Amino acid sequence: MSSSACRYTFDPSTQTDAELQTTWECPHEAHPESEYCVFHMSRDERVAHDVTADDIVDVLQTNLESPDTRVNEYVGADLPHLSLTYQDINGSTNHVLNFQHADIDGLDLTHGCLDQGLILREATIGQLKFEDSVVTGVVEASDLTVQGTVTTDEATFEQDVRLDGAVFHGDVNCDETTFRGDTTFEAATFHGVAHFRNVETSGSSHVLEDHISFADATFRDDASFRQATFEYVTFEGAQFTAGSDFEHADFSGNARFDGATFQQMADFDEARFDDDASFEDVRFMQLAEFRGVEFNGGSRTTNDDVTFEGAVFESEADYKLAHFRFADFKDATFKGQVNFDRATFTARADCHRVQIADELDLACATFEDEVDFTESSFGDDVIAVETAFQGDATFDEVTFTARARFDEARFNEDASFSAATFHGLAEFRGAVFEGETRHLEENASFKEAVFRKDAEFEAANFTNVSFWDATFHGRCDFRHAIIHESAQFRLLDGGRDTYVDFTDATINGGTISQVGGDAIPYDLTRATIGDIQLEGQGNEHELLDHFRFCLTEFDHFDFSTHHAYLERNDWTIHDFVGNSATGQFAVEMNNEIIEETYRKAQDSADAVGDTPASREFEFKRYYYNRKTNLDIIRNEYSLNAFGRVKKSASVILNMFMQVTCGYGNRLPRIAAFTFLLPALFGLLYALGGPFLTQAGSVFNASGVDKTPPDVLFDSVYYSYISFSTVGYGDINPLGPAARVLAASQGMLNGLFFTLLTFTLFKRVLGGS
Repeated sequence: MSSSACRYTFDPSTQTDAELQTTWECPHEAHPESEYCVFHMSRDERVAHDVTADDIVDVLQTNLESPDTRVNEYVGADLPHLSLTYQDINGSTNHVLNFQHADIDGLDLTHGCLDQGLILREATIGQLKFEDSVVTGVVEASDLTVQGTVTTDEATFEQDVRLDGAVFHGDVNCDETTFRGDTTFEAATFHGVAHFRNVETSGSSHVLEDHISFADATFRDDASFRQATFEYVTFEGAQFTAGSDFEHADFSGNARFDGATFQQMADFDEARFDDDASFEDVRFMQLAEFRGVEFNGGSRTTNDDVTFEGAVFESEADYKLAHFRFADFKDATFKGQVNFDRATFTARADCHRVQIADELDLACATFEDEVDFTESSFGDDVIAVETAFQGDATFDEVTFTARARFDEARFNEDASFSAATFHGLAEFRGAVFEGETRHLEENASFKEAVFRKDAEFEAANFTNVSFWDATFHGRCDFRHAIIHESAQFRLLDGGRDTYVDFTDATINGGTISQVGGDAIPYDLTRATIGDIQLEGQGNEHELLDHFRFCLTEFDHFDFSTHHAYLERNDWTIHDFVGNSATGQFAVEMNNEIIEETYRKAQDSADAVGDTPASREFEFKRYYYNRKTNLDIIRNEYSLNAFGRVKKSASVILNMFMQVTCGYGNRLPRIAAFTFLLPALFGLLYALGGPFLTQAGSVFNASGVDKTPPDVLFDSVYYSYISFSTVGYGDINPLGPAARVLAASQGMLNGLFFTLLTFTLFKRVLGGS
């Protein structure tokens, strides 16, 4: 039979949903022994004429070299399994291979390369295999039906792949496949297991729908996208009737799951969303796992980096170690436990009106920007141990039904628990409230908060804090707490005595106001207080009596506003009036403790230039130092003789300093001693006898040469020049006692003038 054109034609009018608009005629030459080409011959004809699948592939390879664009069209072909493994399908032209409406037993391009485009639109294939292959042209396979398996493991598709409406009856294995062009599986149906593990997708534009889409797709068996890499992807309206696995998936562009339904466990562990992600109105009917997931958000907007607004979690939601940028959980409903253990929020988190029926775990979570839980309700324990709130944290009007644990939480900016109600134990042990310095009154606010049980703020750290009109029904513990700038305290007791324990705490400034009626005592044992104002309103006792100063560090505390009270009380600050709530103190008062307390008060008065207070506290300090040493001498039986001598000398010196110069604080006293002591010695010289000098004695003064007044004057004159160590030599000591006194006066001169100078400089300079 002579060579002629293939007689095959494809009439689109006989096909359902055919995209061809006109009748297609085969451009190939017929087989020498048939009216049809090798592509359109019937299977029986091929057998009869020994046309094998390899022969068909050879013809296909030859056609690739033809400049005629039509020779690569194989519409409606009925083909056996075509094996193109390890082959480089690379013709001299880039004409597309068109198998539209074809019926192919299988197509295998394993380890091969297809530089031409490929059309499989509305085709039916038994098995499709592109394992480790490279396809550089467009793949158009809309409404493709695959009866068997699809395998594209480790394949690369350089351009667009369109599989919208496709039906996959067998498993789909696309592990480690790379889709560099726009890809769509919209409305596709996966009857078998769908594996897209470690797949890589990208697109040629920034339009979400043009990259990769699984919108309205149905996965009737398990779907795995583990370690997949997506740019812009959508699963809107998708139905996952079995398990879904997105573990370690990477979403570099927008990802949308709005309205999706996950009937079984949804696993997004360690997935990464680098652009906006939306889960609005999504429904998780079983466990929702987002452990280690990253929602980084896009740079264009911050309002929808990730949203779960209106989402319903009917079981547990696990966001352990998750990473969020802007996160929106408004009006979300959680019927099971919620776990944000060590999660990180790098932008604002909107949690208005969140309803959580079970436990909320925020342990070690980090909120780098604002987080707002206003009007939320927590039905069980809230665990926020070591949670970091680096932006504003708002818990206004929140109801904590059970235990609220914020131990070692860190609030770097404003934190507000205003009007919050703590029905269970409120724990803020070791919490840090650094605050934002531009709004001092809002750094940490517990205004009008109600603590129905104990409140624990032990070792808490505040920049500025307000407990104005807060109500405490139980214990109020601020031991080891630190308030760096300002504290505003006006506490209301909850029907029983309230005792504020600031043992070992630090309060650098602010106001503590005592309301009328019974005052609330504050224990400041070993505490450090700075520029803080103490106020009272009609209390029975003096204001300072309600503050226990014991080893208290007064760091620039201003005693000047309390001088009148201190003067009336002989500058005593260590007395304390407690109530029935005060118990055992960390340090009991004794002379040594009192001495150290006054030393600290003196140092503070020096620092703020309060000279009167400094002098009086120093006097108290040395007074109690002598009492301390006397206690040691009397009660310390292990002290040896040498030690007792040293302590006794110290007591004597202390008493000498008190008597002579008041420890350097009594200038008139030391001045009187310095300038009047030589006169006393002069009187002794004038008595004569053992004190006789060449000036004579008032008892032996003779008529014309010297009268008793002359002797007295010369004796006093001699005493003053001896005391001043001038020693003109006109008068010399004669008696033994006079010699001793004359020698000692030079030494006394140095001692008393030193004390005078010391006291004078203290008075002039105002220091210790």
